[in-house]
Amino acid sequence: MSKSDKYNPYEDDTLHSIQQEDLPESMDERKGFNDVIKHYDAVNGHQSPKRLDHFPKSLRNMIKIIIIIGVASFIGFQIYSLINIAFN
Repeated sequence: MSKSDKYNPYEDDTLHSIQQEDLPESMDERKGFNDVIKHYDAVNGHQSPKRLDHFPKSLRNMIKIIIIIGVASFIGFQIYSLINIAFN
């Protein structure tokens, strides 16, 4: 048997399938079909926005800015705390 006759799973086209990139699921697609399921989903958080794509485009920039300010203030307070501990 030569090298070219050996089975190579990386070259086997039947093993590989192309997976399509999924677009983010719209919040409206997860709505319940009656009031009980809508209430259950709302209580368990299925209908609350999970990613930035689920928010309206007008709010995305404001949410990004709020997140950046929150992270920057946390890092600033950590640095302030380390400086306070080092010099006291």
